[in-house]
Amino acid sequence: MTKRYTAAVSLPVVIKSEGATRTVKGEYPSRIQVKLEAEGWKILSLYLGQTEWTIDLSNEVQKDILEIETLAKASQYIKPLPEGMKVLEVEPEVLELELDEKITKRVPIYLAAPLVAKPGFVVRPNIQIQPESLTVSGARSVLEPITFWKTAIPPREVANEFQFELPLDDTLNGIVTRSMSKVKVRGVAEQLSESEFRDVPISLLKSKRPVYVTLIPSRVSVTLSGAVSDLAKVRAESLAVIIDGEKLLSDTTGFMTPTVKYPKGLQLRRTSPEKIQYILRN
Repeated sequence: MTKRYTAAVSLPVVIKSEGATRTVKGEYPSRIQVKLEAEGWKILSLYLGQTEWTIDLSNEVQKDILEIETLAKASQYIKPLPEGMKVLEVEPEVLELELDEKITKRVPIYLAAPLVAKPGFVVRPNIQIQPESLTVSGARSVLEPITFWKTAIPPREVANEFQFELPLDDTLNGIVTRSMSKVKVRGVAEQLSESEFRDVPISLLKSKRPVYVTLIPSRVSVTLSGAVSDLAKVRAESLAVIIDGEKLLSDTTGFMTPTVKYPKGLQLRRTSPEKIQYILRN
């Protein structure tokens, strides 16, 4: 394959900023289109190897705008470029990069969305993300507004004890360098259950005017749903069933729907009865 041929290749643009004091702050072409002439085996080596358009910012003049005349400087940036290979055309003709001061900071990692439990389960709090934070490097103007880094959206429903790897969001890939690309997520999704609490007394919330009233009945049953371990901690004495005296005075139906106060993390399924009859006394 000693005959010379021409070929068009698409080379990935790779920005290296190790040791540089400035780095890229905006978008740039992800690939450069190059037309070359060389012996056949040398052209073949471009496809078999890891040839890239590599810009090492530590070797560039540290200014706000870096302009590269791509054809004139192709041999400087195409790495590796086989000896004797001639670059005929490059697109774009000029590669322009906006630069800014390079900084490094550490930010916490948050889930991009709440975890979803399988039907019949509920995700317990205190989900563990390991590690809890990462180091990012990039342009000051890009990093200063960033106070945390998101994961990708969790792709699966969870149940019981769970552990899985989750990629980090990569929307700034190529502009921001991250110390890691994924995290481990650990936690527990506990089985849901229901519990009924009987004979919970009804309290009357005081009104501006004195209210003398008989409630029928004066106690109700309250059914809550939630994680088994949470329901096990609840006692009927910890629940509050309330009727607002002010609303009662303005009511004309003779029945009121009580308000139920219960521990955070649980859900009210029903009260029995749902409405309480009242009789005003003089």
